[in-house]
Amino acid sequence: MPTPRFTAVLESIRGLRFRADAALTEIPAPTGIAPYGLAVEARIAGSQGEDASGTFVLLHNPDPPQVWEGDLRAVILAKANVEEEMGADPLFAEVAWTWLVEVLDGIGPLPAALSGTVTRTASESFGALRPRGVNVGVEVRASWTPPTADVGPHLGAWLDFLARLGGVEPLPHGVARLRPAR
Repeated sequence: MPTPRFTAVLESIRGLRFRADAALTEIPAPTGIAPYGLAVEARIAGSQGEDASGTFVLLHNPDPPQVWEGDLRAVILAKANVEEEMGADPLFAEVAWTWLVEVLDGIGPLPAALSGTVTRTASESFGALRPRGVNVGVEVRASWTPPTADVGPHLGAWLDFLARLGGVEPLPHGVARLRPAR
């Protein structure tokens, strides 16, 4: 049975509307890390026909590890293919991390204990696969402690970050992206 605090967390995200271009699916939360958890998988269509995807996991431990600096912990994974020139830029990992910090800063004060990694990969195809060329990917893994049980904005910020990794330019606050006519 979830604690009243985790029940409040779940209530804070029920019924919220997120990006229209995001396909979200609830998946089983990892076990063994914390007694309570929620996990969501998402995919967002990127600007170059490439999708950005990842997972958002929210953990709750009434007796948390000291490094969490709180009883809630958001853990994210975000992956996307990026343009070869962008991925080759030696500062790209720092830029990707800055994008994450910016979306989190946009929802209020930065959460506690923010940490993570940015990994770039490049694969080049040969032989019959040569037409594929070079594929550059980025993967961001991060975690932070939300300051309150209102985690909806953190989930929304992660989705905005996924879109940014996928090459979708951010819109000014309060502006909605229109879907193209079918």
